[in-house]
Amino acid sequence: MTDSRTLVHCKALTLGFQRPLLGPLNLRVQAGERHLLTGPNGSGKSLLLQALVGRAQVFAGELHLADSALSYLAQEHPRPTPWPLSGRDWFSAMQAPVPDSPLIQPLLNKRLDRLSGGQWQLLRLAAVVQSALSAKRPALVLLDEPSNHLDAEVRATAVQLIHAMPATSTLLLTSHDQQFMAALGFTATPMEQLLESA
Repeated sequence: MTDSRTLVHCKALTLGFQRPLLGPLNLRVQAGERHLLTGPNGSGKSLLLQALVGRAQVFAGELHLADSALSYLAQEHPRPTPWPLSGRDWFSAMQAPVPDSPLIQPLLNKRLDRLSGGQWQLLRLAAVVQSALSAKRPALVLLDEPSNHLDAEVRATAVQLIHAMPATSTLLLTSHDQQFMAALGFTATPMEQLLESA
């Protein structure tokens, strides 16, 4: 890392699972920045986030992560059945304050295994984003396709939750959903641009 504000630094990074699948790529994320990575399915957006949380293998190059409070929303999070935990239990487990949202409040006393796919996605997103509020270290929030399974009304709430993140937190978000990206209003960086810069 070159300075104390850099939370993520990827240099000529090649990633994959059993074999290399993506790279080399370069990326630098500074504290407080909002990064929106775009590209079609299969372009490596999710793979990059998985590498940042240790779920993918680094084959070559350098990956440096600063000491930060890392919160990660994976594309999918299967729910066991039965799963008698409530929405409130989920926020507690994530050490996240509950947002004052009319779409979140009704989910707090529902069992997680009885939520619809969209409700579960919104609850997960809210908990990850809200965890940045209680972080004692610089917060790095990784959101992988957060608009998955969300209908129009719920998407508006998702955008509000993301916009309400503290300015001191740092966001790295992936999406290929044009309407959602437009609603967020963040500057987009195509994955191919990260590869071209390596």
